[in-house]
Amino acid sequence: MSKSLPLFVSAVGGAALVLGVAYGMTTRQYRDAEIATLERKVEQIEERQVAMDATASREDELSEKIAELEAALVTAEERADAAEASAAAAAEAIQVAAAPAPEEEPEPPVETVAVALGLGDADNGEALFRECYSCHMVGDGAFNRTGPHLNGIFGRRAAGLDGFKYSASLQRAGSDGVVWDFETLSAYVDNPKAFASGTRMSYRGMKDPEDRADLLAYLRIFSDDPSNIPEAAPTARATDHNIDPEILAIEGDPAYGEYLSSECLTCHRADGAADGIPSITLWPEEDFVVAMHAYKQKLRPHPVMQMMAGRLNNEEIASLAAYFAQLEQ
Repeated sequence: MSKSLPLFVSAVGGAALVLGVAYGMTTRQYRDAEIATLERKVEQIEERQVAMDATASREDELSEKIAELEAALVTAEERADAAEASAAAAAEAIQVAAAPAPEEEPEPPVETVAVALGLGDADNGEALFRECYSCHMVGDGAFNRTGPHLNGIFGRRAAGLDGFKYSASLQRAGSDGVVWDFETLSAYVDNPKAFASGTRMSYRGMKDPEDRADLLAYLRIFSDDPSNIPEAAPTARATDHNIDPEILAIEGDPAYGEYLSSECLTCHRADGAADGIPSITLWPEEDFVVAMHAYKQKLRPHPVMQMMAGRLNNEEIASLAAYFAQLEQ
């Protein structure tokens, strides 16, 4: 018994050692297998990441390609439009070139041109001049009376006749560059005080544009080269500048005119004084409106007033006229 026990213990210890060795080997194999599994998973994840990166790069490339194609399409459309326009222009040019040339019409005689320009009937103008004869003379032996003689009036600067004392307003008009031609004379005869405020000419005005044309046709006879129609600049007739009656009929708002008047009163005196600048206080409304439209149409040459009048509409001009017409001095 005493001999068998050591042998048994030895056998048990050997078995335990064998089992321990076997267990250690099994544990190491399991761990190695787990590590290998994890490494394969890491590799798979990395492979997927690489694939995703490649896909994103491919998408960026596709986006760039799409942008390039869109730009090329726009360029192609622009070229197509340009080619179409060029073809249309060429077709039009060919059509114009193929069309027969219009026959040249003979130039009308001078008398016909004068009638077309509306220069008027000089014979009737001579009869109308009787309204002017109490102040003005014209023709052989004409001399200054209350007003200057009218020989050579066309092409002459306003207040430009030597030896006659003109009103300050006409002198200013001449200094500003007014030259008497069909347009300026017609406007002056239509309403002298509206054209040159402060003029001593007391004539109420000739309102009929045809009568004015006849009168000026008569006066044109006594200016230089009356046969040069329409070549002579003083003879040219511009568009009729009569104020539309609807504009003259606008009822202005004096309160609104007072609001607008501050710029006017930087030069004009509210008390009616005219120290070098004409007064507009208590001016008749129609005269005010006509004068402002003369500036808008550049019949009156003062550049500042042309600018001021050009910024005003019809309602504003009517309101200013209403305000100054009733302004208390």
